[in-house]
Amino acid sequence: MFSTLLGSLALNYISTCLLGIFTIGVCMYYYWWKFPHQRYPPGVRGIPVLGALPFLSKFAHKDITRWSREKYGPIMSVRAGQTDSIFLNDYESIYEAMIKQGPAFRSRPAMKLITAYSNGYGLGFSESHKKHSDLRQFSLKTLRGFGIGGRQLEDRISDIAQELVQAFEMLDGKATDVKMIVGKTVGNVIASIVLGKKFHGDDKDFQRHINLIFDSFGDEETAKYVLAMMYFPSLRHIPPFKNAWDQTLKGHFEQLDFCRKEIEELKKTLDVNDPRGYVDAFLIEMKKHSPEDSWFHEESLIVCVVDLFFAGTDTSTSTVMWAMVALLNFPEIQEKLHKEIANATGVLGEALPSLDHRDELPLLNAFIQELYRHMTLGPFGVPHETTTDAYIGGYCIPKNTRVITNIWAVHYDPNTWENPSEFNIYRHIDEDGKFVPSKKVIPFGIGCRSCLGEKLARLEVFHFLANIIKRFEILPDPESKELPDYRDGVNGFVYVPYRFKLVAKPRIDNK
Repeated sequence: MFSTLLGSLALNYISTCLLGIFTIGVCMYYYWWKFPHQRYPPGVRGIPVLGALPFLSKFAHKDITRWSREKYGPIMSVRAGQTDSIFLNDYESIYEAMIKQGPAFRSRPAMKLITAYSNGYGLGFSESHKKHSDLRQFSLKTLRGFGIGGRQLEDRISDIAQELVQAFEMLDGKATDVKMIVGKTVGNVIASIVLGKKFHGDDKDFQRHINLIFDSFGDEETAKYVLAMMYFPSLRHIPPFKNAWDQTLKGHFEQLDFCRKEIEELKKTLDVNDPRGYVDAFLIEMKKHSPEDSWFHEESLIVCVVDLFFAGTDTSTSTVMWAMVALLNFPEIQEKLHKEIANATGVLGEALPSLDHRDELPLLNAFIQELYRHMTLGPFGVPHETTTDAYIGGYCIPKNTRVITNIWAVHYDPNTWENPSEFNIYRHIDEDGKFVPSKKVIPFGIGCRSCLGEKLARLEVFHFLANIIKRFEILPDPESKELPDYRDGVNGFVYVPYRFKLVAKPRIDNK
């Protein structure tokens, strides 16, 4: 009888445990699959804890684009880790959110990797509030004051473009990885605007700074880990993510130190009546504000300078390097571009290419626009966060939801572009041979949080490529068995080509 009682108690205990486990499992399952709102966009929930991460490949933007087109539609949700994100996968939904309902999408989600070195300050990644809005408006006004969007800046870029030409000439036809040469040139454009000075090409500290900018979000080995940690920061505690996290933060802190040192030097010779660049203007503005009531203080300034160097250097350098890849893969396009530029500007010793020639250079404009489309530098752009409940396409996107614009999906939309995976500059040329700018090529984003340096970047790319193509024939490394791949690259927060060498052969002046 006693043994029967024990057996009964044990059976009841096991039954209770099993019922408890079952109940907990049902609750977890319900919690995992429950959407934040009854009109929340449908999408991929993945598996508990990891979400959709195990189902994403190296090119996550392609996976999400495929899910969007095959099942969920242009507005869909994806759970990465334990965070829900809304992806906008066509131009219409992005335009509706970022332009028509811009204020509702103007904030940024807090990203652990960014706040770990920025403390929430800066221009590109910070949340939206009055202090940030005041800072952004000041920055826009100040950058315009130092020439962005005007003829003064074009003249400055044209002069620096000649320095790039001279650097290419000094290569003496040797196969070279020119990324650092291009990066230093682009970086000096930013330095002239932000610091009011240029660095000598042999300045080791400046070269180190440029290298750190290139690796801001990982190198060829770590970019994929850094990208994953942008959305799933808890990965930073386990290898190999931990090493990538430590390496990335170390590089960012070193960039902060470089910019802090330059700011300290500028403070010694500051003339409030004659600001030399953005930093001087900021230091003058600081005197008008209390640090407690604004973002006009030195910690904020240092992060802003880092942001401006990154945004102004990495994107333009990467675009020029993708252009070199395209010129190597499509020599027939290279020759047509050269002839067009030579016809418009004269032989080598005559006029320098400028915006005055833009209407005479439809192929060059088409080439640049196709670079921005085909080699989308930021496939997902910079994440947004809703400041209030928003409604798009019949769906509700609740307040404080992360929203990601799938720019790559727009650039590869078959409803807009015939054979979108093909690199074809002629898709941007009309039947009269004129260049057709497209509002659906949006490499810098659109709306109130679009890239501050878009005008600068477009000017740089135009001048640098026009001068390079006019003066040099870009040839492959004779020791390399393969051309650099124009369809593949390092896919992290920014999509860049793998490192490669080229030969810049000076063209003969055929007067």
